[in-house]
Amino acid sequence: MTGVEPAGLLARLTAWIVDRVILGTLWILLACWGAALYVVIARWPGDVRNWVALAGLLLLLELVLHAAYFVVFVGGCGQTPGKMLCGVLVVGRDGSAIGYGRALLRWFGYWAAALPLGLGFVSALFTAERRGLHDFVAGTRVVQAHARPEPAGMYAALG
Repeated sequence: MTGVEPAGLLARLTAWIVDRVILGTLWILLACWGAALYVVIARWPGDVRNWVALAGLLLLLELVLHAAYFVVFVGGCGQTPGKMLCGVLVVGRDGSAIGYGRALLRWFGYWAAALPLGLGFVSALFTAERRGLHDFVAGTRVVQAHARPEPAGMYAALG
């Protein structure tokens, strides 16, 4: 464990809202174009199977978009656009970058935390490091971005 400051709940909530607005907007744009394309391909109007297939494809689009957004941003730079705006960063327990594998594990943990009525997020209210179930699963934590520790020896060559 390092001595960096955990991100506050308000910053995390604000980042969550910003990310949901971005994702929702992107999903609506893609869903409208995708639904229009599906209507052309499926020779609409169709039967109930067409409606079920369209709903399933739109749900799959949401799931893939959500996974790509969080895994690529968090795995690549430790922050989603919402977290960048709020000045928070996802790091490993030791303060290191988490990479794409742990970002994917954190994403699965996020769904495990959300499914039982969001109870997996309650631990963020009561733990000193403000870690939710998804953070425990992936071995991550969310910290203030300005407090990110520098890797050992980064500036040793300059000194």
